[in-house]
Amino acid sequence: MTTKTTDTPWVRVVPLGGLGEIGKNMMVLETVDDIVVIDAGVLFPEWNMPGIDVVIPDMDYLEDNADRVRALLITHGHEDHIGAVPHFLKRVSVPVFAPAMAFELLHEKLRQARMRDEADLRLIRPGEQHEIGTLDVEWFNVCHSIPDSTGIAINTPAGVVIHTGDFKIDNSPVIGVPTDLGLIADICQEGALLVMADSTYAEFEGYSPSDREVVENLPKLISSAPERVIVSSFSSQIARIQIVADACIASNRKLCVLGRSMVNNTKIARELGHLDIPSNLIITAAEANSLPGSKVVILTTGSQGEPQSGLVRMSRSDHRDIKIQNGDTVIMSATTIPGNEVPVNESINDLVRLGARVITNQETRTHVPGHARKEELRMLLNATRPKYFVPVHGEYRMLKAHADLAISTGVKKENVFLLTDGDVLELDKNSGEVVDHFDAGHIFVHGLGMWDESGNVVIERRSLSHNGVVTVAFSRNSVNGSLVGKPKIVSAGFVHTEDAGSLLRETEEILLPVLTQSLKKSIEWAELESLVRTTVGSHLSRRTKRRPLIITSAIDV
Repeated sequence: MTTKTTDTPWVRVVPLGGLGEIGKNMMVLETVDDIVVIDAGVLFPEWNMPGIDVVIPDMDYLEDNADRVRALLITHGHEDHIGAVPHFLKRVSVPVFAPAMAFELLHEKLRQARMRDEADLRLIRPGEQHEIGTLDVEWFNVCHSIPDSTGIAINTPAGVVIHTGDFKIDNSPVIGVPTDLGLIADICQEGALLVMADSTYAEFEGYSPSDREVVENLPKLISSAPERVIVSSFSSQIARIQIVADACIASNRKLCVLGRSMVNNTKIARELGHLDIPSNLIITAAEANSLPGSKVVILTTGSQGEPQSGLVRMSRSDHRDIKIQNGDTVIMSATTIPGNEVPVNESINDLVRLGARVITNQETRTHVPGHARKEELRMLLNATRPKYFVPVHGEYRMLKAHADLAISTGVKKENVFLLTDGDVLELDKNSGEVVDHFDAGHIFVHGLGMWDESGNVVIERRSLSHNGVVTVAFSRNSVNGSLVGKPKIVSAGFVHTEDAGSLLRETEEILLPVLTQSLKKSIEWAELESLVRTTVGSHLSRRTKRRPLIITSAIDV
């Protein structure tokens, strides 16, 4: 990769995640001397990622340039912005700067990863300036769906770079403070060199609704419910926890908080002073089961149909503490993330079968998003007056809508860059261009295993999930390598049991002469394995129009 040779100061922007997807946010900002990384998030697995725990950014670029990486800068505490921090610190050992809520969540995350003692985690306060290498970095308050959300201003030799993090403009949030447009405008008095801004709701006109609408609706729904109420929300929606707690007090109910992340986030938010919940309001699951239903509200996770979440376990009747009862009211206090529609609908159907009434955000406003819509995005552009603009945090159509908005607001078309993960954008005060691109795809994590997209693990799992597996086993003479007996073929998840016998015996007969001939001569295992896969796969494909995963094994006797 070439670097500018001009004496004019320049910056390089390299997205490693979050552009073209909702999740695994990671942005690299680079100068001739320094690199800082903004956020290190995860992407939760999609339907075509069987068995995967999370997806993280490919960090090879950072490891290759580790000598110039100075710090990891965190905007807020959502998993799609901090979930990959332990993985990052295993590759690059640098200080991590984070606002209060994210700071505490990271402490717990690093403790679970047994990394807390060696990690250099530093608390920041909005408005403070930090000198990191040759860069001056300042965090500013933004309003989002988790407390202590911030954007970041980085004063580089080429000019001021703004990264908004996730934000919206709500002048009276339930918890936290409004987006500090005054400070942003003050930082950008001479206009920003570059603005990178949240694009999640860039397709929508107007303003994002305030959480005050949920304040009006949720207590009414809770107080009017004749029996027990179960509220499902994101565990990071701290304002929603306060709204539910206040509604409990108003309707003379007790609050039972369930789910590890919900309990942990509630504890941290109370310690930081974001939540004002009397201790005598919260009860255990055992106490909830002993009280009349009209006296209980249960707050849990599961609004996205997550298989191991509290609400989904209740819908399957396998939650260890809570069983759905006839007459329960379930309030889904969240918007379904695109891609989660099927599991969410399945859990709703299961809840209704068990006798619950389910209220979603489509019927009554039980949730508002934490992301800015077009009018708010225009306000940000007017406050920052950027020379260059890069939309971030969104699928391609969202990024495109935000790019078009920036152009309509006055940013020159040639100065708006619609990037994808792995693009390398270089900017100075005079010009900007994408100078390179490298692969920056998914890294799949399952337990202690990690694979990139070129590996065969996920490909094999997809094949298994769609077409099943066929195993071919045969014996060879350990002296001369000739075939001993006949090959044996078995299958799982490929064809119906009643149809399998004749089809597999037929395949064995077709494979027999191929193996006999091949083993008469010296042949490498890789070549033999490929020959078996081709012979068996072609025959099964002709007979079934499906091609299973084929595993070959040989026993020397």
